[in-house]
Amino acid sequence: MNTTLLIIISILVPTLLVLIIARNRKSRRNTVDSITSDTSDTSEAIDEFGCDLAIVDDNGIKVLESREIEKIPDRAHLIESSSSAINRVTHLTSDLFKGSVSVPNKTVEVLFKPDIQQGLSDGTYKLMRTKSGEILADAVDSSNKIVGKARLIQGGKAKQLASGAFQLVSIAVAQSHLADIERSLSAIKDSISEVLERQENEDKARITGAFDYLREISEHMKELRCPDELPQQKRNAIEVIIKDSYSWRNKLEEDMASLTKNISILKDQDNFGTGDTFEHLKSLIERIRPLLKRRELFLNLASVINFVTAYLDPAKREYSSIDINESRWSNLIEQFKDAVLERESKLMCKAFWNSNETLELRRDKLRSLSFDYHRTGNEQQHEYLTLRSSLVESMSRFIEPSGNVRIAMSFDGKGVVSSAAVL
Repeated sequence: MNTTLLIIISILVPTLLVLIIARNRKSRRNTVDSITSDTSDTSEAIDEFGCDLAIVDDNGIKVLESREIEKIPDRAHLIESSSSAINRVTHLTSDLFKGSVSVPNKTVEVLFKPDIQQGLSDGTYKLMRTKSGEILADAVDSSNKIVGKARLIQGGKAKQLASGAFQLVSIAVAQSHLADIERSLSAIKDSISEVLERQENEDKARITGAFDYLREISEHMKELRCPDELPQQKRNAIEVIIKDSYSWRNKLEEDMASLTKNISILKDQDNFGTGDTFEHLKSLIERIRPLLKRRELFLNLASVINFVTAYLDPAKREYSSIDINESRWSNLIEQFKDAVLERESKLMCKAFWNSNETLELRRDKLRSLSFDYHRTGNEQQHEYLTLRSSLVESMSRFIEPSGNVRIAMSFDGKGVVSSAAVL
């Protein structure tokens, strides 16, 4: 009995071992076939992707995507080859493309995505290693199909890359609006001495200091230099100027409201005619002239600040926005005009010693003055708003609503960037 059992066991054990070994071999063969198939699919997908490449930092943030395009579009804003920003971005992107894609004699569109969280943090990518040991990330869509490849870079270099893209935008702003800045600075220079005659010494120093800072930064922009080449203390001074502008604006609005009140409470200055009353009202109306000059100076300063901050901080993260309070000012000059018309109508309506013709001439003069100054105030503001709209339009072309920046680079036969543009 025992002998029979031993014989059966001795036969079953080898048989089971053979079956297990055969099954394991089949399983390994299927796994290898699957891996080979996946690798083949990956290569085909990457080949189809052409020049496309994604750059992902070590936190899984996708900071760059690229694709080959036929040429730099005509609508794109070409960057001067002499600018320092183009050299920086050229160096960084050339390093990144090296070993990943072939770029000689090609034009590549690059999308910088500095604020979009994707990649490893949310499982968008699965990591692979090349034969050289470099870590790559495959971008996978919802159907689990590989749609491209990505290179992982250190966060510091990703930050440099995103910064370089925004510096190209800064140069584009400088190129687009240097003429506007020059006009505003010239207007400030022409009017500043007249305006400052009536200001307190502290305000004089702050306004002239602001003008000097802005003029110096405009020279920096003319040379198409990167914003970070400007000393930090000068960059910090811009926020101080913006803060001071609120006190200048508020003081001007108070003075305007006070003038309108003085006009509205003016009493008849004559016993028989209207001569003294006419002259007094006329002199009050004329007091708006220096206020309009102050407003013009303030608006020109605001324009230059808008252009300078767009150049220094295109991503709008560093500086406050300057507020000219346009609705408040429009109401103030409207109230000024209404007060003049009301006083003119009441005080110049009749007089014992004046003919109707004389009264009409005086009324016409007062109305004409009030309308002229009212129109001047509105035109000043319209010119400022037109410049601001032009800048907003430029920035909307350079930076997408999502914060992305698109640039295009053409490479020569040696793989060196020959031209670049902000799309």
